[in-house]
Amino acid sequence: MKHPVGVAFFLASVAFAAGEGLCADIGVAGVPKYIGETRDYDTMFSALRAADIGVFFPVFQYQEAPSPQTLGHETDFVPPCKRTSASFEALRRHEIRLIVPAGLLYPPTGAFPPMDNDPLNALLACAGREAIYGVLGFDEPVLNGIDPEASRQLYERVKEIDPSLPVLMVQSPMVIEPGRQDSDAARSQYMEQVKQQSAYADIVGFSLYPIPPAIAKLGSPGHGERIVDYPTAIDGYMTWLAENLPEKQTMAVLQSFAYADQFEKTYLSEIAPPEMIAEARAPHQRELTDMAQSSIEHGAKLVIWYGSAFNANPQSPLWQDVLTVSRALPH
Repeated sequence: MKHPVGVAFFLASVAFAAGEGLCADIGVAGVPKYIGETRDYDTMFSALRAADIGVFFPVFQYQEAPSPQTLGHETDFVPPCKRTSASFEALRRHEIRLIVPAGLLYPPTGAFPPMDNDPLNALLACAGREAIYGVLGFDEPVLNGIDPEASRQLYERVKEIDPSLPVLMVQSPMVIEPGRQDSDAARSQYMEQVKQQSAYADIVGFSLYPIPPAIAKLGSPGHGERIVDYPTAIDGYMTWLAENLPEKQTMAVLQSFAYADQFEKTYLSEIAPPEMIAEARAPHQRELTDMAQSSIEHGAKLVIWYGSAFNANPQSPLWQDVLTVSRALPH
């Protein structure tokens, strides 16, 4: 059952879409497991296009713990490949643009392949330039300890192949817990490293998964050691991007999953009490709308919903909520 939307909220959404001239590309990083396992890209991309979702990042991971598990269909969108492959034909047929996962093409350490054997060149031949949105650099590079030199080399390789291809970079937000950004010094150092890495991208954003705050434990620029709610997180990071990286376009990667769904069920029941599992819920439709609209109001040119692949329950309203909210956003 879908969450109801009140008349006042509906009218406010219409006014937002019509009155401000703000718009963004909308995309998804993953689809629910029960959809992804069909490998039916024609049906999948048709549903995305019907919801005005025009960007796709191929991630099919459906479990985080006790060990990461994926359907493995990421390989349908990277070399070796053929232009006639069902995945690429479906992309072009429904005018969905692919975000290329650089982490599956290039090593974060060591030498890049020679130009005459470059995997991005091969992927462009399979998909066609019109079906490529851009290249996502190494994921959350500061959190994952990626050397800025690797990000620089990746950026330069992409531009050498095709200067028109934008390079995207997604950074992890600050987390207020021991060993992370739990002091002023750690927060200051972290955000400075984010700024340095972001020099090697054209479009920069943060992965913001703030619901519920007690589990997400997100901090936000300007709020010290406070764990913040989703409006504060969106405002804090989008404002930081505008102030610190004014020459970059910005994006937002937003939560479309429940933290509880990242875990294998038996394992989760062994490590967490029932009340914590119940608290680790997915965003409601109103929260999805608020997060996306606030991101766009703050200047995001791309909004990506992340984590739908963790949803293995066809009866959950979450995926339909994502489609409904995406359709209503200003494009």
